[in-house]
Amino acid sequence: MKRTLMCATAAAALVSVGNVANADEEGWYTRADVGYTFAGNLDHDPEPGIPGTLAGNSNIQDGLGAWLGAGYDFGNAFRLELTGGYRAGDAIPDAEFNGTPLGLSSTSSFEEAPDGNFQIWDAMANLLYDFESDSFATPYVGAGVGIAGVKADVGNLVAVSATGDQFGINGFSDSDTSFAYQALAGVGLALTENLTFDIGYKWFNIDDLDFVGFDASGNEVDYSGDYQDHTVTAGLRYKFGVTPPPPPPP
Repeated sequence: MKRTLMCATAAAALVSVGNVANADEEGWYTRADVGYTFAGNLDHDPEPGIPGTLAGNSNIQDGLGAWLGAGYDFGNAFRLELTGGYRAGDAIPDAEFNGTPLGLSSTSSFEEAPDGNFQIWDAMANLLYDFESDSFATPYVGAGVGIAGVKADVGNLVAVSATGDQFGINGFSDSDTSFAYQALAGVGLALTENLTFDIGYKWFNIDDLDFVGFDASGNEVDYSGDYQDHTVTAGLRYKFGVTPPPPPPP
């Protein structure tokens, strides 16, 4: 009985050591993730001194997205990967506008009606660090840089006709591409020697965006902006060529 127990304990130890060693092996991997953007901000500043332009910021919310990527695990806790993704959701501007809208007669009327949406694609290079762990859960942190494109359609004023029809009279519907960067954190849960379930978080930022829009009188206005959001992700990571653990001794 004692000999059987000792053999079982040794086998379990060998399997455990084998799994940890496999996690440290070099190799290529692919990944796929889905995400939910729960908070963010699109800061858009119009040319100064123009009445009727969109003021304040737009709140980014309820965004859904997906990402695909490939990377290389160096076997020393560092990973380098390339990812590409797309997400879209609501961009609701503040109910603020600059000055009094011009071009509306005393018999015309306008209403505040904040409304908008956003679409984003990104291509990022990420460097990640996996903290050593003897369990199936491996925490990680990382950072990434790349490019991203933003398409935004936002406005907060509508004109009201005599028949009650409404149409937007300020804001912008335009797109631009700029430099992007992000911070990453999460935990990888080993399902098998090759397959890992990732739960992650990313803080994402795009600087120096330029949009062309309109004031309430229909005149063209330039808007400059910055974008940032927070996203939680879940996905799978598959590592190629992992050596299976040795069989338990007879």
